[in-house]
Amino acid sequence: MAFDYPVILSKRGERFLASFPDFPGCYGEGSDRLDAMEDARTEGVNCILQELEEGNPLPPRSLLDELCLREGEEAVMLTLTLPREENWSWLG
Repeated sequence: MAFDYPVILSKRGERFLASFPDFPGCYGEGSDRLDAMEDARTEGVNCILQELEEGNPLPPRSLLDELCLREGEEAVMLTLTLPREENWSWLG
């Protein structure tokens, strides 16, 4: 199962940050854009799994053109693929 959510990419000093506006506190970081996006992908999957395991609904996905970006920021969609499980009990 896969979900698409936007991330906002920004450079912080010598590092890159990829944060999820729809999951406050969920972000990835790395030495370049690719590393930050891969770290964000892992963290995003963990955020989704935690929400589902707790029985919480997932937040609606923001649209890229609706995000307020600061100078130097870029918004991109990131696909988060959940690991396959035998029992998808949270699906109902």
